[in-house]
Amino acid sequence: MSATAVSSLLKQDNTFSTTVDYHGKVPVEHLDYGYIEKCTDVKYLEKILTVLRSGDEGIYPQLIQFCESHLERLDPRSRALRKDNPVATAASLSTDEWSQIIDEMKMWKEETKEIETSLKRQLMFHDMENENMPPVRGSNCSVPLTQNSVPKGKKHPSKSALPRDYREWDKFDVDKECERIDENVAKKDPPALINSGHPKIKPKVDATSLTDQEKHLLANREKDKGNEAFRANDYEEAVSYYSRSLSIIPTVVAYNNRAQAEIKLQHWHNAMKDCQRVLELEPDNIKALLRRATVQKHLGNFQMAADDLRIVLREEPQNVTATKLLIEIDKKIRECQPEQIGKGKKILIQDVEEEEDVNSNDVIKMKAKQKGEFV
Repeated sequence: MSATAVSSLLKQDNTFSTTVDYHGKVPVEHLDYGYIEKCTDVKYLEKILTVLRSGDEGIYPQLIQFCESHLERLDPRSRALRKDNPVATAASLSTDEWSQIIDEMKMWKEETKEIETSLKRQLMFHDMENENMPPVRGSNCSVPLTQNSVPKGKKHPSKSALPRDYREWDKFDVDKECERIDENVAKKDPPALINSGHPKIKPKVDATSLTDQEKHLLANREKDKGNEAFRANDYEEAVSYYSRSLSIIPTVVAYNNRAQAEIKLQHWHNAMKDCQRVLELEPDNIKALLRRATVQKHLGNFQMAADDLRIVLREEPQNVTATKLLIEIDKKIRECQPEQIGKGKKILIQDVEEEEDVNSNDVIKMKAKQKGEFV
């Protein structure tokens, strides 16, 4: 009897139960043509198919095929219907596909070699960094390398004998022992050398022998060093590292950062030059406009500072820094205006008085001539 005939006979059985239990095992009664045909639950059908394929309840090739066909009608994209393909080999692929794979592998091999070569060439970066290596930031003193902190032959100093019973402890002089320890420490410690001057860092880097990729890498590394020095409030060192980065590749970010460090050092003219260079590259750079306004304020050019701040607020109306600075500068401008007006009135009054004196002298001379008197 065929599978279709069996399923048609079982369709007439209305007493067949279709209750689904997801948590337990699949009952043997559910491994049946009639149940599988009536079942519309895709997940449970997948579970039934898994049990049938495992062979735990027996091997039924026709029932497995019937279950797969019914599951395909309900859900053609079911994961249970997927079949593993054998591993692709040169024999299973066409000539064009295999040659394409070989070409891609060769390209990958060449790119890997190029990257490896560039990484090996980065060894010269370490030589550049070791030139004029500054001491550890924040340390104001250092010990010479030729001088050991502990003298030879005294690395394990002999300890004084400790008291052994209570009577000896009573005789133990604590203050005297502390003084003796302090004297030993003072004698053993080497004198510290104080670094009075700031470490000299070359402001330029010779990058003529580097590729473009290496130049970008080295410029970013020097800029990051400058950022680290700026965060540590070491603004002179930050300026040096930003200058090194700019000597390799001039960028807007490095110019902006160096301008901010120059402002912290109150080097107003240097900061102005950096701001001008940024605005030549990017005329609407907000940071450069803000920093140039700060410089103009300290140089006394209040009107020019106000113009820069108004451009910033036109682009970013909610900029708190620009708003506060503009209020301060407007106040300075209002304070300067009355002084200029007052000085002008005073000059006018003085000119009028001089003219009156001249006219009165001329009148006296004319009267004297008329009387024949000598003036």
